[in-house]
Amino acid sequence: MSDDSARPDSSSESERPDVVERPLGRLFGRALVKKLAVAAAVIGLCLGVVVTRAVWQGCAAQAEGDAALARGDRDEAITRWRRAARWYVPLAPHVGRAYDRLEELARQAEEQGDIDSALAAWRGVRSSILATRSFYTPQEHRLEPANQRIAALMAGLQDPAIDYSGQTEAERRQWHYELLSRDESPSVWWSFIALVGLALWLGGGFLFALRGVTADDALVARTAALAGIMVAIGLFVWMLGLHLA
Repeated sequence: MSDDSARPDSSSESERPDVVERPLGRLFGRALVKKLAVAAAVIGLCLGVVVTRAVWQGCAAQAEGDAALARGDRDEAITRWRRAARWYVPLAPHVGRAYDRLEELARQAEEQGDIDSALAAWRGVRSSILATRSFYTPQEHRLEPANQRIAALMAGLQDPAIDYSGQTEAERRQWHYELLSRDESPSVWWSFIALVGLALWLGGGFLFALRGVTADDALVARTAALAGIMVAIGLFVWMLGLHLA
């Protein structure tokens, strides 16, 4: 009898790692996809809760403002509508309605000579826009008219804290308008750079935690060095972005 049947099949043994690795790779890929799906579901749920609360609170604040105006309480109405505008959610109906009501009240107050209410309403429009801006400015088309009206109303007031000596009303108006038009918001570009640095910094930390040390507590020098470089560069870029933003 030939001894070939008793010999181990070296070719089949050499192929076994591939046979084992493929199912393991598939299992790892499926596990990763499952984890990502769970994370996405959790993030979506949290986002849904936040958006729902913002819309709920915004609509409630708008309704409270309407009720305050019906009672003749302009100050309370302005406060509530301003709050509604600041519960900002893109495309939410209460946001536009709150701004419309503030602007309408401001114009009515101007016509009736109620300068204090007019200023409060226009300032409510302006402050709400600035309070809700991020990488873009919501309701931006309302900001310029609000600045113009605030400057015009302020120019007609006699404020003892401001030295208007020798200035005409037009010059006072221009002075107020220039102050209101200053854009002192953080730079979107440098803010983005700071976020990139933060992501690189955290990514280096995660890389070292996951791959920098083996199960036997042995340091993986190459991975650890790469993680250290990512942390150093990320920290520098993050601090630079925050400084220049």
